[in-house]
Amino acid sequence: MFFKAATFLAVKASHVVDAVMSRISPQDEERVKLLILDDFFPGVLSAFRVAEYNHYLEQIPGTEVHSIRPSNLLFKSKGSFQDALEEYSQLYPEHARKVRRFNRNSIPSANLVYTVFINNIYAFIDDIDRGGVPFVFTLYPGGGFFLNDSGTDLKLSRVFSSPNFRKVFVTQKITRQYLLDKGYCRPEDVILIYGCVLPSQQLSRLPLVRRRYRIDKPTLDICFVAAKYTPRGEDKGYDVFIDVAKRLCGRYPDINFHVVGNFGPSDIDVCAISDRITFYGLRNTDFFPEFYSKMDLVLSPNAPFVIAPGAFDGFPTGSCMEAGLCGVAVFCTDPLDQNVAFKNGEEIVIIKRDAAEIARIVEPYYHRPEMLYELGHKGREAFSSTLALDVQMAERIKVLRAFLDK
Repeated sequence: MFFKAATFLAVKASHVVDAVMSRISPQDEERVKLLILDDFFPGVLSAFRVAEYNHYLEQIPGTEVHSIRPSNLLFKSKGSFQDALEEYSQLYPEHARKVRRFNRNSIPSANLVYTVFINNIYAFIDDIDRGGVPFVFTLYPGGGFFLNDSGTDLKLSRVFSSPNFRKVFVTQKITRQYLLDKGYCRPEDVILIYGCVLPSQQLSRLPLVRRRYRIDKPTLDICFVAAKYTPRGEDKGYDVFIDVAKRLCGRYPDINFHVVGNFGPSDIDVCAISDRITFYGLRNTDFFPEFYSKMDLVLSPNAPFVIAPGAFDGFPTGSCMEAGLCGVAVFCTDPLDQNVAFKNGEEIVIIKRDAAEIARIVEPYYHRPEMLYELGHKGREAFSSTLALDVQMAERIKVLRAFLDK
């Protein structure tokens, strides 16, 4: 038992860990091999966590997930750990008994610790070192990782100086280069697995025949999918998306717009296009296959360094990846030149954060929708070859098992 709740960054951020300690049944007191620690799981809105952690629970016997999930201010519905666990249990009853609220009095010994994001591993690092437990983590964009930021650099220095650090997975080439340029670790300890772990198998269960503009439906449908982290959503490009919508609605009567996420009509004035735009709120993974089967284009004019000076998204965003897996044509920005997998103009369309230019780029696809569907088809093949769950997880499983078998 080597963890203390006081070290958690979430507690430092004024989130309160429930003091009620649950009892552990005898069969659950067996030694844990892989201990996953997290601050949001088992919330099903974090689809990439669910996909990755579930895969470990399926593939590595002796895996448990312990969470300090508090009520979350961003995802207000079902924010508590217990509510999240009940929802998760309905979807994945076979894994639910291996998911626990973090309890400092019942953290088991483990062969290896794993987590995602710098904030998570930094929150646990002092206690990991006291326990002498090796760890591997994924350094995703976000979650406290900002480029050239003193606070981030302090966390990275502490984590990578730990004698228990073994490997770090990174998902973007800019992240790998940052770690090497700063001298945080050796090249052989940084494993680049481009993309993101996504519920690709669940997303692939959409109807193979998509509803196509002018063939199966009377409208061209353009969507925006993201969570709101700033009042106008500038970091995700919601402001530009609305500008594009107003421009295209003024020219064409049969283009409709769709917003999935915690945005609403009051964030940016949409009165002029209120009959052409639909808001869906935050949605779980099972919503998207049918939704995307009716979408023609996903638009993501996201921008780095908006939430904080060094904040950035992966390329493309997770929402674009999911849409691409479903055959939706992806139009997105790449200001940091992170693309290493997709052919611009054939499998994806890279845009600038300029509403007038985006509208001009979209118009030829409106007039020749067969171009749009060819783009979506080729994009789906490219996204699948890069982001299929087995592809994403193979190297991760290999690395973790190498340490677990020692």
